[in-house]
Amino acid sequence: MRLDILFVADVRFEGGTSTALAVEIRAAARAGFKTGLLAVKGPLLRNPYPMHPDLRALIDGGATERIDPDTKVDADLVLVHHPAIMSNRFTRRTGIRTERMVMVLHHPMVDRRGKLQYDLARIVSNCRWAFGVKVWLATVSAVVRDALPRHLPAGAELLPENWTNLIDLDDWPRRPDGPPHNPVIIGRHARPDKLKWPSRAADALRIYPADAARYSIRILGGGPFLRELYGPLPANWEILPFAWTGIAGFLQGLDFYVYYHSDSWSEAFGRTILEALAVGLVTILPAHFQPLFGDAAVYAAPRDVEGVIGKFITDADAYARQSALAREFVARYHSAELFPQRLERLFNISKPRDAAAVRASTIQPLPIRQVLFASSNGIGMGHLAQQLAVAQRLPRGLKPVFATMSYAMKIAAEEGYHAHFLTHHRGIDAAPVDWNDVLAEELFDLISHLRPAVFAYDATAVFDGVVAALAMDPNLFSIWVRRPMWRESHRPFLEMADAFDAVIEPGELADEFDHGPTSEVRDKVLLVPPVLLLEPNQRLDRAAARNFLEIPDGMTVVALQLGSGSNFDMRGVRNGVLKAVLDRPDTLVLDIRSPIRADFESDEPVGPRHRIVELFPSFNYSRAFDAAVVAPGYNTFHENILGAVPTLFVPNESDEMDLQLNRARWAELGGFGLLMRRDHDLPHVDRFIEQLLDPTEREGMAARCEAVPWTNGADVIANYIEDHARMVRTDWDITKDS
Repeated sequence: MRLDILFVADVRFEGGTSTALAVEIRAAARAGFKTGLLAVKGPLLRNPYPMHPDLRALIDGGATERIDPDTKVDADLVLVHHPAIMSNRFTRRTGIRTERMVMVLHHPMVDRRGKLQYDLARIVSNCRWAFGVKVWLATVSAVVRDALPRHLPAGAELLPENWTNLIDLDDWPRRPDGPPHNPVIIGRHARPDKLKWPSRAADALRIYPADAARYSIRILGGGPFLRELYGPLPANWEILPFAWTGIAGFLQGLDFYVYYHSDSWSEAFGRTILEALAVGLVTILPAHFQPLFGDAAVYAAPRDVEGVIGKFITDADAYARQSALAREFVARYHSAELFPQRLERLFNISKPRDAAAVRASTIQPLPIRQVLFASSNGIGMGHLAQQLAVAQRLPRGLKPVFATMSYAMKIAAEEGYHAHFLTHHRGIDAAPVDWNDVLAEELFDLISHLRPAVFAYDATAVFDGVVAALAMDPNLFSIWVRRPMWRESHRPFLEMADAFDAVIEPGELADEFDHGPTSEVRDKVLLVPPVLLLEPNQRLDRAAARNFLEIPDGMTVVALQLGSGSNFDMRGVRNGVLKAVLDRPDTLVLDIRSPIRADFESDEPVGPRHRIVELFPSFNYSRAFDAAVVAPGYNTFHENILGAVPTLFVPNESDEMDLQLNRARWAELGGFGLLMRRDHDLPHVDRFIEQLLDPTEREGMAARCEAVPWTNGADVIANYIEDHARMVRTDWDITKDS
């Protein structure tokens, strides 16, 4: 593959580095350059982060190509963004060849207190090892340039000008003309990090005054760390969570942008400041920013900020002039339209003569990568079903393979996937220690044979055999998908998180009722929306579903789905519900049995309106149901709520299960469903069925369920797997013993 520019970056960065990179990719695409993006998993981000949405949109939209490490690439220029990603060597060889390589230094080598932020000689050496050419160092500002040593490492040379951030002005419309509001709206935005805030509370309150009669303070990117820094926060501080979208609109609603940070932090450039200037905000900064932004901003000590704001409030002409200066400065020095000129000036790389032909050129298929999905699931089917939901959403080029302890393995095989059965020690009455040794060998053999790019494990329990197998291949990217609602007895498994590169937690509609062990560590995991195998709008319509199930006209259908019964005896509930429902003359019960139920002996229907069926996925036919009685396992619970099926939830309260009772309580108290407990409410089953089948009750439950907002977390997990299946790793030091 021939490229004009190969961009190399840790695409998971949340802040200015990714935003600046996205602007360069868009500018290159508009100019007609053919580019690619090689993703690196660097050492700076320890917690799991997805690809920055701007970068994913550029790949999905065809502005640049995703580059696999094995793709043979000849690039006129390799642009590596941020030195931290080359703190270690690539842990694998790549197929990249280039004549010119630039390392964009987005951060000073030394902070304001003299602390070394990265080893420049090591980074240059690792770049030369990876690309085999001289390393041009591109500083994003004078702050970064001034922090460099007088003598650069061997094999490195400094570009004659700074690689300043650029911005697409069309994405940042000007603030509406007019004077400031009353009260004055002061704002700022930055990723949530205490280093991005003043070191002293007194300074913070001078910069962002607490006088609610005069000032309204809007903060995008705040969090609990602010209370840790400053104690109780003023009532006029509006704290908004960090976001990637809607920032332009946020800025347009402000009167002043005021940004000060910790004494120990060195802001290499200040991307958020550039965005504020672009919309024409009067921007107030500490004096050390003056070499970067000149007269586009106003500079003041913390004690003088309120006075500066006061002068602009009383002088509308001065306010308008400063707003215009800010916008003009960005247009003159930081417009994305300057990017092609930079390439030609520094590297003699001109725009392609036939830009349309470059854009129309065929994207090269990526190499096939295997993804190994492993799961436990001896009792139910939830983990395997969740993995199927993700596997179905993987793009072409990623091949799912399953290794599972679930007796429902046949479902994966019937879907056309390669599947391997892993026997659980209880199934063969094996000693856990010996069984874990065998499990480690089985998994290692699979990993050695398949050479997967990603190992995705879905379970609550993490077995020692899984950990041992992963330790044998530290370059294999591993993910643990663990659902919430843990019991306290599951807490020891939290320690197993260190065995994986990432932990992903699918969302829980009833999350406010979850106070289990995983709720304490959510800042260390990637949280995604609830996962469904089949989305509500993908189900058969009512007529087709009832026709398939051969439902007579006029019958009220109740689906009965109480699990396998392997660890919680539901026979009494089933019998009670059957009698209460079938006592009504116009009802029909679909008794949906699990493909892995404990009792495989055939049992007979109790009457002509009782049908025993095996459906998977039963949710596909749920528009045929008028109501349901189910155990609120993760999958069934979310399917029935999001599918607006009026439901009576009967939780499986076995100690080894998750907190199904909490889910059912959330549904009951919110009007999304009803709750009946086996050991508490069975004598009153007639009353529960009467309520469930009341048309007004059903209509109310369905309406509340239909109003629940939702997107499928399976899409997020599939994207995450895709991104990490194509990454080069530098997050661990391959030169040391592994």
